[in-house]
Amino acid sequence: MRDGPVKVLLVEDNPGDARLMYECLAEALPTDFEMAHVRRLSEALEWLWEERCDVVLLDLGLPDSHGLDTLNLTRDHALGVPIVVLTGIDDEDLGVQAITNGAQDYLVKGQVDGNLLARSLRYAVARRRAEEALVGQMAALQLSREEMRRSLQSLLVAQESVRRDIAIGLQTRVQVSLLSLRGRLQEAVSGGSSPSAPAQLLIETVSGLTETIEMELSPLSEKLYPAALAEGLVPALRALASRLTKEITVVVDVEEELDRREREAPNLIPEAVRLAAYRIVEEALSNVIKHAGTSEAILRLKWPYEGWLIVSVDDNGRGFNVEDSSNWRGLASLKDYAAAVSGEASIRSEPGRGTEVTATLPVVAPVTTQPLKVAS
Repeated sequence: MRDGPVKVLLVEDNPGDARLMYECLAEALPTDFEMAHVRRLSEALEWLWEERCDVVLLDLGLPDSHGLDTLNLTRDHALGVPIVVLTGIDDEDLGVQAITNGAQDYLVKGQVDGNLLARSLRYAVARRRAEEALVGQMAALQLSREEMRRSLQSLLVAQESVRRDIAIGLQTRVQVSLLSLRGRLQEAVSGGSSPSAPAQLLIETVSGLTETIEMELSPLSEKLYPAALAEGLVPALRALASRLTKEITVVVDVEEELDRREREAPNLIPEAVRLAAYRIVEEALSNVIKHAGTSEAILRLKWPYEGWLIVSVDDNGRGFNVEDSSNWRGLASLKDYAAAVSGEASIRSEPGRGTEVTATLPVVAPVTTQPLKVAS
């Protein structure tokens, strides 16, 4: 309830009934209400156009309007203002219909005292504000659902992108390598060459298989799920940095306390949080390689206070304008991975001044880990 008296607009053509309303409020709570009075609907609508009130006390039988039309016109001109209708003794059914049409309450003339009138007006204002608050909450909930839907779509797009990359890798590089190696094995088995050739072909085939496994199958497997995470987040991120050495130098800076605690308890950080942190770093480093135009990045892991982990990737590359959504380069998926474990991810960048990606993640088990177990 706002400070000050409740402002009431009384719409009543009968002077005796109007005087009775004044007397009732003056008797009950003389300083809590401030009442204005008009006698016709046309006057009420004009008053509502120019003035503000907290509640309308409306007689449904006026010289220029009668019945529910009076309520409907008032309601349409006083959007958001609660209305309490006044009916005659023989019109209680009309009062019930009025509530169905949007009135907050109805009072029967001749049966109203000061306390009843004051209570009805106060409850009408309170109920209307509760309704508005509920509408606001529903709107916020709908917005939240829309944001969740967009996040889910973003994760699904990321998953399909990884699946596509894996499929292309299997169908091209791996398949071609295996077919070539199969041909060499068939040649060795058929003995179509000199006596020493089969042994040499077998040696070359084994070497080719080893290279295919290490250079093609292992990276594809990591895209599905980084097995090194079983040893802890820090070892997994160090392994990731090591695999990228041909493309970029990643300096790994791990806070000593975090390093020590995870060595003692590899499952210190829940699996879902480990995976979220890994994917965020993986995406951030991929963006550095593709877009930053620099050969070095710094990966930092900190344990600033109990229960929280901060992971960041910095580079001194070309940077970009964060306000331009076309330059976000995977930022949406970074935020989604963090949000999926009740964390947050942010990005700071300026043209010519590099980029910093930071994720703050809770070192507790999230509500659900299923989305992260299938995300890539």
